Amino acid sequence: MQFEIRGREISISQVLRDHIERRLRFALDRFAGRIRQVHVTVGDLNGPRGGIDKCCKLAILLDRSSTIVLENHASNVYVAIDCVADKAATCIGRRLKRPHGRNRLRRISELLFQESTIAVAPANPQPGGAT
Repeated sequence: MQFEIRGREISISQVLRDHIERRLRFALDRFAGRIRQVHVTVGDLNGPRGGIDKCCKLAILLDRSSTIVLENHASNVYVAIDCVADKAATCIGRRLKRPHGRNRLRRISELLFQESTIAVAPANPQPGGAT
């Protein structure tokens, strides 16, 4: 898993870089075999005006050429990073558990085939054809 960390209107100190890598590794380590690259952009939207203006944007490239993009805003950079890392773990877990493509269609067609081959017995079988 490779990280690319960039700052927009904010300087990325070594402490912040270590926090980002540590937090994302903790959240995404179980999916490390399926993640090719993680792009992190941390920014300050309003500049010195303050408020809820710290942003952390995460783009995760999975090995099947699928990309997940997440973003979170908070008043503190560290809080934004923590929240987006939690979101990423949940989102990737859902994405990788979900069946995709042909496998899903094949399973549905197999179920339909099984339903069509089940023989239905008459409800009240009586000799002589009486009901």
